[in-house]
Amino acid sequence: MAASSASAKPAPWEVWLAYLRFADHPEAGKVRPVVIIDGKAAAIVVAKVTTADPQERYTYCELADWEREGLLKPSRVQVAPLFQLAQSDLLNGEPLGMLTERDRRALSLALMPEEGFPSIS
Repeated sequence: MAASSASAKPAPWEVWLAYLRFADHPEAGKVRPVVIIDGKAAAIVVAKVTTADPQERYTYCELADWEREGLLKPSRVQVAPLFQLAQSDLLNGEPLGMLTERDRRALSLALMPEEGFPSIS
């Protein structure tokens, strides 16, 4: 899938649409919302946003203010693994929205488990 290049520089806590490859089948993927964790590195570090039912093997952070953040359905952020994307994987040239202060605090706490920063795929 060809992704259109993002024109705005992504900033932490912004919600973007991105083409995200499946970890178990990297030749395939889908368009989904992501939260920018770090946009300063050579690769943009993002966390996947999902509306799917939680799976026991993952940790999630519920987004209390999902509507105000530009999302269409109640959503949660999958805390690990995090993903690295190129700016060209971000779609539409601008973010959908920005996490509220309440959801930023909750996600910050979820991203800092006792054993250290979560793994990046």
